[in-house]
Amino acid sequence: MSNRPYGNELLDVARRSLLDKVLPAVSEDKVYDVLMVANAMAIAARELASGPQQNDEEDSVLAAQIRARDLPPQTQAQLHRLLLDRTRSALALSNPKYLNT
Repeated sequence: MSNRPYGNELLDVARRSLLDKVLPAVSEDKVYDVLMVANAMAIAARELASGPQQNDEEDSVLAAQIRARDLPPQTQAQLHRLLLDRTRSALALSNPKYLNT
């Protein structure tokens, strides 16, 4: 059984309506607010579309290990790749255009 449209699809449609129909009708002093809301909707839609994110508890353990310098030297390259991957994943949600520059 499908529960379509999904939340990300609803946000995409609502965002498109906001930009296409509402934005042209708002006063100049409200344009920034409308664009900010549209951007937040796009980020939320991408987050919903990407599925469940990394476990916060796992992140906390990793952060604690890094702060305690409790990582063996041979894991440094692996840690670097992991942090780079997580950063790219976060950027893909919050600012995908940045990855394309």
